[in-house]
Amino acid sequence: MKLKYNEKRHVNLTEGSIVSGIIYFAIPLLLSNFLQQLYNTADLMIVGQFAGKDPMAAVGATAPIANLLIGLFIGLTTGASVVVSQLFGAMDRIRLKRAIHTAYAIAIAGGAIISILGITLSPWMLGLLNTPASIMDKSLEYMRIFFIGMIPLLVYNMGASILRSVGDSRRPFNFLLVAALVNIVLDLVLVAFFKMSVVGAGLATVTAQVVSAVLVTLNLSQTTAIFKLDLKEIKFYRESLSTIFKIGIPTGISTAVISFSNVVIQGMINVYGANAIAGAAAESRIDGFIFMGLDAIALGATTFAAQNYGAGKMDRFRSGLKVTLGMVAVESIVLGLIGYIFAEPLITIFNGDPEVVDIGVRFLRTLSWAYVFLGANQVIGGFIRGTGEAVMPMAISVFGMCIFRLILLYFGMKVNNSIDTIFISYPITWIVTGAGTGLYYKFGNWRVKGQ
Repeated sequence: MKLKYNEKRHVNLTEGSIVSGIIYFAIPLLLSNFLQQLYNTADLMIVGQFAGKDPMAAVGATAPIANLLIGLFIGLTTGASVVVSQLFGAMDRIRLKRAIHTAYAIAIAGGAIISILGITLSPWMLGLLNTPASIMDKSLEYMRIFFIGMIPLLVYNMGASILRSVGDSRRPFNFLLVAALVNIVLDLVLVAFFKMSVVGAGLATVTAQVVSAVLVTLNLSQTTAIFKLDLKEIKFYRESLSTIFKIGIPTGISTAVISFSNVVIQGMINVYGANAIAGAAAESRIDGFIFMGLDAIALGATTFAAQNYGAGKMDRFRSGLKVTLGMVAVESIVLGLIGYIFAEPLITIFNGDPEVVDIGVRFLRTLSWAYVFLGANQVIGGFIRGTGEAVMPMAISVFGMCIFRLILLYFGMKVNNSIDTIFISYPITWIVTGAGTGLYYKFGNWRVKGQ
C-alpha cells in the first residue's frame, strides 16, 4: 500500500489566519485525543459492565503506575515535536532528517526499557500502593500484558508527534480511529464473549497499539516529503539527541513527577477500598476526555509557537497566544459544565453500584469548575516550550502539581481525613500552577530569546 504525501493535509501555521489555522489544526488533534482516551476507557468500561467492579478496580488501579513509567518518554515526544516544528519552520532539511530518525530511535529504546521495568516492578509497585488483596492478582495480570506493548505505544506517539509538528494532524487521527475500533471490537469479543476479564482487555489494548504504530510508520516511511522516515537510518544522532533531550527531559521529568504524585494519591484512595478505587477510576477516564480536549489546544499552541519561533515571527507568536487562550477558555467552560451536569449518568456507564457512582460523581463535580485554570496553564506552558525553554515550565509544574499538592494533602488530611480532601487538592493546585506559569510567561528570561 503506497501512502502519498499531500501538502493539503499540512497546515502552515506561520501564514494566514491565526484563528482558522489553529482551529483547522486542532480539530483533528481534539478528535485524536478523544479517540486515545476512548480506547483507554473501553477497557475499563467493558470490564466494569461485563466482568464486575473488582476487575474494573484492578484495571483502574494500574493507570497511575503506567503513567509514571511512561511519563518521561512521552515528555521526549514533546521535545522531538518542538525540535521538528522549529526545523520544519526554518526548512532545515538535514537537521530535520536527523531529528526524525533520532526521535524514532528514542521511541524504540524507550519502549524496551519501560517494558522491562514495568513487567519486573509491577508486583512491588502495586504493593507500595496498598492495592487490596481482592484485586492484586488481576491488577498484576493486566499490568504485565499492558507493558508488553510499550514499544508500539511510544512509536505511535512519536510518529504522530512528527506528523503534527509539520502541520498534519489529520492522519494521526485516522490511524488512531482504526486502532480504537480494533480495541473496542477485541474488548467486546475477549471480555464480553470469551469472558477473559482483564487479560482480554490487556490483549485488546496491546493489539490496538501495534496497529497504530504500524500505520504511522508506514505513512512516514512512504512519503516523498522532506520528513520521510528511512527505517535503515533510525539511530541516535548526537546533536539531535542533545536538542531533543534539552527540551524533552525537563518536560518528561515534569510529567513523571506529576504522575508520581498521582501514584501517591492513588495509594491514599486505595485505603478506602474497591468502591473508591472503581469510582475514582471511572472519574479519571471522564476527566481524561476533558483533559484531552484541553490538551488538543495546548498541542496546537506548542506547534504554532515552535513553527513561528523557528521562522522568527514573534508578533504572530504573541497574537497566537491570545487566540489559543480564548479558545481553551471557551472549551474548558463548556466541557466543565457538561461534566458537572451529566456526572451521574457518565459514571454509571462504567458501573452502576451506588457507592461507586457516588464517589465518581463527587470527584468529577469537584473538578468541573476549575478546568479553565488547567487549560490556561497548558496553553501558556506550550507556548514557552515552543521556544525551546522547558526547564522553568517543568519546575513550576513539579512544584504546583506535585510538591505543593502533596504538602496540601498532608496537612489537609489532618484537618479533614476524607476522600473529598483528596478531590479538592486538584483544582487548588491547578490554580497555583497556572498562576506561576502565567507570571513566568510575562516576566521570564525566555522572552529575551524571542525578541
